[in-house]
Amino acid sequence: MHRILYISSLLFFSLQFLMISSSRTIAGVVVTFDELAVFNDGGSGPTNRYYNGNGFGANSVGWSSQGASFNTAEYGPGWSYSNLNNTTTPGFGNLFASYTGSGFGGSGNYAVAYGFRDLLPSMFDTRTFNPLTATDLRSLPSIGLPSGMQASNVRVTNSTFAALSMLNGDPPPNNFAKKFGGPSGSDPDFLKLSVFGIGAANNPLGVAVDFYLADYRSIINVNDYVVNSWQLLDLSALANARSLHFNLSSSDVGNFGMNTPGSFAIDNLQLTAVPEPSTLALVGLVTSVFAFRRYRTKRAKVRN
Repeated sequence: MHRILYISSLLFFSLQFLMISSSRTIAGVVVTFDELAVFNDGGSGPTNRYYNGNGFGANSVGWSSQGASFNTAEYGPGWSYSNLNNTTTPGFGNLFASYTGSGFGGSGNYAVAYGFRDLLPSMFDTRTFNPLTATDLRSLPSIGLPSGMQASNVRVTNSTFAALSMLNGDPPPNNFAKKFGGPSGSDPDFLKLSVFGIGAANNPLGVAVDFYLADYRSIINVNDYVVNSWQLLDLSALANARSLHFNLSSSDVGNFGMNTPGSFAIDNLQLTAVPEPSTLALVGLVTSVFAFRRYRTKRAKVRN
């Protein structure tokens, strides 16, 4: 018994040393976008501006923050960064604003995604979206993670464009997307964000992290909501991902696919160091030793 205690204590302190050494080598990173200071919207000053990363004829080369890379493509899909505070203007002209009016905690910059793939074929896209295909995932707003890092969580919220459309319906003359809930307020509408991952071997992980940016499916109308604050989304199920891929789906679908605006905002993407294989092996060994110790102790008590 004394030998087991000695070995388990030695392994425990060795594990502590390796974990401390690993954390000193690669510390966690929070991608806040606040270091980004180049904007291309034609405005002036450092506030109430955006960088049109989605392209729309401006650019389609992508950009990065804190080592994470964000894709762009002309007319989407892709990412922009912004510090716009416009929460009242409806329509496509206000694409780059978050519905919170600021970044998380009242901070400056945040990122806005635009683009999606319909889950079923439509007149606009006759292909069926397959989340188990890397090509389909890369056709979405995507984030490449820095080497040696994994995503832990991220803050998400609606864009002003999407939120006002769901709350009020699209303004005339388009009237494209419906008001969520419909005339009676009882339609079971929703807007769901799904996050997927691709691993180191270019393999889709086959796991989706889902979050409802709006949910009117409750039979009690007072429970209906459109997210208007920064909410924490746990990404630990995608710990093996080397890249993240974001899709939207809605209850409001027409002949040309999803009618609800396909945009949302993120901030404070938390990245942590991928554990070293030696650390993981030692964790397993220590766990086994302590399990054996508990077994021996329990067996001795039974004999007595």
